[in-house]
Amino acid sequence: MSKSQARSGQRRRDILQAALACFIEHGVEGTTIEMIRDRSGASIGSLYHHFGNKERIASTLFLQGLQDFSQALLQRLSEAGDARAGIQAMVDSYIDWVSANPDWARFILQTRGQVIHGEAADKLTAANREQFQKLRAWLSPHVASGTLKNLPLELYRPLIIGPVQDYTRAWLAGRVPHGPDRYRDVFATAAWQAVGANTAFKPASESP
Repeated sequence: MSKSQARSGQRRRDILQAALACFIEHGVEGTTIEMIRDRSGASIGSLYHHFGNKERIASTLFLQGLQDFSQALLQRLSEAGDARAGIQAMVDSYIDWVSANPDWARFILQTRGQVIHGEAADKLTAANREQFQKLRAWLSPHVASGTLKNLPLELYRPLIIGPVQDYTRAWLAGRVPHGPDRYRDVFATAAWQAVGANTAFKPASESP
């Protein structure tokens, strides 16, 4: 990578970090390009060169957050020795990413509806499809071996991540005093009980 490319990449990251701070403080609608320019130190020309407009800055920040989390999740799954370790890894990766990036997580949770209906909707759909396929590739052998319950594929993520995600929303909104890390083992145990084949809840359904 050349020095000019490195500078351009750093400038882009600086703009995104400044935009995130502005979006958290003022909301996407309340943030102006001038606010992002002032906080980042970038010129208006640089902002438009890298992103085009404020909405694209917001959608880029959203999609990069999802990509960053997805990479961490899939890396941990690839290192899991068995199905239970994999379920623990899914819970751990969510908790660790949110704990390390609370503002980014808050932004993603608050703006998902805008991105779904905005110009980045197709990119979001493609990103979700890619993660879905990779999760399926990991889950299927464990279902086939009888280690995980035989459930429709779309149920695994909400059963595994849904409870900790719901709690995290409350924490990020200031409605509960403790971060999800405090209850890591509780959430991991609940996730395993929901999808582990030898646990109590065993609905009949199609395999993923």
